[in-house]
Amino acid sequence: MNHHNFMSAIDQSISEGVKRGILHLTQEGNLTTDNLIRINDSELVNFTSCSYLGLEHDERLKRAAIAAIEKYGVQFSESRAYVSIDLYRELEDLMSEIFEAPTIVAPTTTLAHLSAIPVILDVGDAIIADQQLHNSVLSGINVFRANWPIHFEVLRHNRLDVLKERIETLQKTYKRVWYFADGVYSMFGDRCPVDEIFDLLDSFPTFHTYIDDAHSMSIMGKNGRGYILSNHTIHERMIVASSMAKAFATGGGILVFPNKEIARRVRACGAPFNSSGPLQPATLGAAVASAKIHLTDEIYVLQTELAKRIKYANSLFKATSLPLISNFDSGIFFVGTSRAELAYIIMEKMIKRGFLLNIGVFPAVSKNHSGIRFTITTLQSFDQIERMVKTLNEVFFEILGEHQYSVDQIYSAFKVVARLEDRPAGEFISEYSPEKE
Repeated sequence: MNHHNFMSAIDQSISEGVKRGILHLTQEGNLTTDNLIRINDSELVNFTSCSYLGLEHDERLKRAAIAAIEKYGVQFSESRAYVSIDLYRELEDLMSEIFEAPTIVAPTTTLAHLSAIPVILDVGDAIIADQQLHNSVLSGINVFRANWPIHFEVLRHNRLDVLKERIETLQKTYKRVWYFADGVYSMFGDRCPVDEIFDLLDSFPTFHTYIDDAHSMSIMGKNGRGYILSNHTIHERMIVASSMAKAFATGGGILVFPNKEIARRVRACGAPFNSSGPLQPATLGAAVASAKIHLTDEIYVLQTELAKRIKYANSLFKATSLPLISNFDSGIFFVGTSRAELAYIIMEKMIKRGFLLNIGVFPAVSKNHSGIRFTITTLQSFDQIERMVKTLNEVFFEILGEHQYSVDQIYSAFKVVARLEDRPAGEFISEYSPEKE
């Protein structure tokens, strides 16, 4: 497919969603803790937020944001290459305490990738990117590839057996072999096989990893440090990127490094750190407040509240025949439709029935992997979750019947995805709790 046809396919896919009133929507009025969102004069139950812990409504974060504005103004417009307000130092110190490793804070997770990846790579390296790698990480890789020759290939999703074979082959020719992956994948909600990744790092001295763990920040691990580092200390040949714009509930990106020298080099050489704007005072103030919550036992209470809702949603789905395409132990759920047209129609009907969900269509997923994506958060009541699952089950099979399409055809399109009943029931509960400390 040439560039023109590729852009046309994206335009057609997104424009269809806009035309049907399910994409590019605008929220109206106030947002409160009742998990209701008003769109086009309709009040909908919201299943689209990535703020999994509901911390955006926490009074401590609000007060900290207001205090920062009062102290510094609404913006501090200087590149960090020259000067940063002292909240930056406080936040990075707190983040380093959370991750127990050197950290740098970036204006966004995308800018974190664009800062770090072109610095850490070299022309003698080989890159292996997971098939489901987030586009923002790929953008950082492509900045390097646009300027320097480097070997690049794509790995079928989570095929660690193939990854091992490729490491064994590529290390004969290349100085380092890098694997780029997500911790929790943003569309299907499944996870990177982290234990196997650490085994490969221990087995192959040439192997390095860069992992975007944005979607598990705050909701997993000691001090909410996320999935990848929940049961592991960062490896000497690993870099982890994360996000403060999801469950952390403020904004900005995080880079976690195995040592201070790599962190220093990225801070010194990463182009966005030298030329882009900083996080503004209100965001920094709220982020400091959120980080302090993460360093208390309160974060485990919040994690458990989310875990209860995820477990409840799992139990409801097991009573249906909906083709759930995920590991169903993160805050992200994906019900496959395979065909984009079915996803559009189901979404239209769900909105009419009072529920806001997401669609997953091209280019976010491949054309035969479309579906309905939604998230579970602590702001949702158990009753809201139950009513949404019941309604989705009714609408889904009504539409499949009208279009003479079957669940078996959907599973066939996704191929490698096991049926819900064939997978172990995941309980999304942190390995850490106050009792274990």
